[in-house]
Amino acid sequence: MTIEINFSIIELEPDTYHPLIKAEFEGMEEYWWVIDSGASKSVMDINFSSFYTSEDMDPVMATGIGKEIVSTASAIVHSFSLGGVNIGPLKVALVDFRHINEEYAKFSDKKIIGLIGCDFLYSHEAVIDFKRETLLLSF
Repeated sequence: MTIEINFSIIELEPDTYHPLIKAEFEGMEEYWWVIDSGASKSVMDINFSSFYTSEDMDPVMATGIGKEIVSTASAIVHSFSLGGVNIGPLKVALVDFRHINEEYAKFSDKKIIGLIGCDFLYSHEAVIDFKRETLLLSF
């Protein structure tokens, strides 16, 4: 089965774009995932503990574009939807996104809950169509 999900592209600064897909969790206000094929792992804001269960308390080491090593824990998001389709479970690294949302607030009203990384995109044979602003996922 293949599903097609619409996403939005926001321009944070001139010629700096992020594709965003709406995070769909029961009872949640509007938050967004950044579709990030350059992120090896999917990441979720640690401040939303009602939507995940900690997988283990062993630290997970992650690096960002600046090569700064961040120690974080991992978790499982058991139930969430994209485009109205229930997705899950999803293993994520947990990171505090407050600073990211402070930066986003300078350019957009969108609040970020996490990154949909290459682990998820690869496992679902994702096709990102920027012209049509759609994400195709296979299950």
